[in-house]
Amino acid sequence: MNFGLFFLNFQLKGMTSEDVLDNMINTVALVDKDEYHFNTAFINEHHFSKNGIVGAPITAASFLLGLTERLHIGSLNQVITTHHPVRIAEETSLLDQMSDGRFILGLSDCVNDFEMDFFKRQRDSQQQQFEACYDILNDGITTNYCHANNDFYNFPKISINPHCISKENLKQYILATSMGVVEWAAIKGLPLTYRWSDTLAEKENYYQHYLAVAAENNVDITNIDHQFPLLVNLNTDSDIAKQEMRDYIRDYIAEAYPNADQEEKIEELIKQHAVGTEDEYYDSTKYALEITGSKNVLLSFESMKNKASVIDLINMVNNKIKKNL
Repeated sequence: MNFGLFFLNFQLKGMTSEDVLDNMINTVALVDKDEYHFNTAFINEHHFSKNGIVGAPITAASFLLGLTERLHIGSLNQVITTHHPVRIAEETSLLDQMSDGRFILGLSDCVNDFEMDFFKRQRDSQQQQFEACYDILNDGITTNYCHANNDFYNFPKISINPHCISKENLKQYILATSMGVVEWAAIKGLPLTYRWSDTLAEKENYYQHYLAVAAENNVDITNIDHQFPLLVNLNTDSDIAKQEMRDYIRDYIAEAYPNADQEEKIEELIKQHAVGTEDEYYDSTKYALEITGSKNVLLSFESMKNKASVIDLINMVNNKIKKNL
């Protein structure tokens, strides 16, 4: 089992953008030291609200890569359907060179209809656009060149500069946003990152479908390392931990799930993440990792208001990882 961090970068009432970004920067700088056993850090992409203030995760990753020496850092969900794939290939190749292979490319289809409309993409061909974008950018990364002649892009063969040094070895993850995307990822043998806001049942269904499709297509899944994002808020007072988590995710849930019973959704997520006392989360988390085939755990401590407690908790988790090495 490998451990890393992920950052949603929600800007809550009373916080400045500097507060939010400094929290990410300081946490990453803390765990980049050799005595820590966290290997990765991922930045979430979100647009047009304070429920995630980083619209360019590759840009944020570039800053953090320059700040660090050890961690592998990447995009949690760089949306490719609403961005030009050549641009993503260029940025990826540049960061791969400048970080000496420490950049990780986490990719996603768009999950927001307003964003599809805003960026002038057609909803009725979304899966096909996603796949076309991936083929272009992946060609650019793995062969140094790409071209396109399809319903969405048409351009001659061009060179991606600088060339990506990692090529086929550059680590990629696909955000599990739909059964169609999961099926496509399984055929290609690409690992998943589950969405933190999906229910555990949805994550399990994605994993089972992935297994079935991979088997049908003779894909060896032995070394496929799916990622499980886990919100963490532990406190000796369980009520404080749960209330801080409610306060942290409430506006996002209202935005992302406007037609759901939002309080019910929030309480369901609290049960499925590591929220409460130290004794409340272990069994449920272990079970969640098992039924989703996850080999990587990504932790977010952002809901915790006491930053000294965050450091203590990170140290506690780090000690537990060390004991199990």
